Amino acid sequence: MRHLIAAALLLTATACASEPEPDEHGWRDKAAAPSQRTEVAAGVLDGRIWVAGGLTESGASDEVAVYDPAADAWTGGPRLPEPRHHAGVAGDGERLWLVGGYTGDREPADTVWTLEKDEWTSGPALPGPRAAGALAWDGERLVYAGGIGPDGLAGDVFALQDNRWQRIGVLDTPREHLAAASDGDGTTWFLGGRLHGLDTNRAEVDVVTGIEVRKAGEVPTARGGVAGFHAPGRGGCVAGGEGPDGTFAEVECVDEDGTVSRLPNLRHSRHGLSAAVVDGVAYTLLGGPTPGSSFADTVEALPL
Repeated sequence: MRHLIAAALLLTATACASEPEPDEHGWRDKAAAPSQRTEVAAGVLDGRIWVAGGLTESGASDEVAVYDPAADAWTGGPRLPEPRHHAGVAGDGERLWLVGGYTGDREPADTVWTLEKDEWTSGPALPGPRAAGALAWDGERLVYAGGIGPDGLAGDVFALQDNRWQRIGVLDTPREHLAAASDGDGTTWFLGGRLHGLDTNRAEVDVVTGIEVRKAGEVPTARGGVAGFHAPGRGGCVAGGEGPDGTFAEVECVDEDGTVSRLPNLRHSRHGLSAAVVDGVAYTLLGGPTPGSSFADTVEALPL
């Protein structure tokens, strides 16, 4: 019997020794994007992540790059009709939507474009021009909030229903450079953002259900230039961002009741990034490693 126990222990020890060390960090680097961009937006369609527009060293971009998580590879997508940055992008299962954003002349736009069958077409325009707001698909409708309009900072929350945008409420604190996330089951989070400069970062988290808009709580780290995604059991999560002293790697979540939790920090702190979830894995894409005009092709993934 002692020999059998010793042999079993030896086999167990050998098997454990041959297993790779766990990745304590959590996030893992994936295939780099075809170009370095910041202030991008991304949405999911057909199991792939579509990253649209943004800023490059040359200015506003009309580039669309498509990431396939299953292949860990990139392909090119149909270019936007015009360059846009600081826009909102979301997929509804059938189409990809791009909403608002700054034009190449840095003017807020009310433009809405939809992508179906590899062709961009015009959709119902926003009630007013908006840029640096946030967009999500809640399972039945698009929800857009915040940003900059012709008169400055905006707090309006709009929902696209019956092919028409309706104003359903206002954020607790109007702000720009915020993030959006949805559970796809009728609840949308709007997280973080700022009022103007990097020294005006905010930590508020608003939750939208139906026509109700309410403050759910705050994330521990106030920041703008962030990305958002939904994590089951945790709620809306905010990743990255920038402040006066640098960029952030923190990933923090708030559920509908205001309970705060944390996920592992990003490997690469950056702002102006985008985020998406495919098959239970969160991805953060592109952005800038330092505040202001900086650019990266970085992609990271975290199984949820």
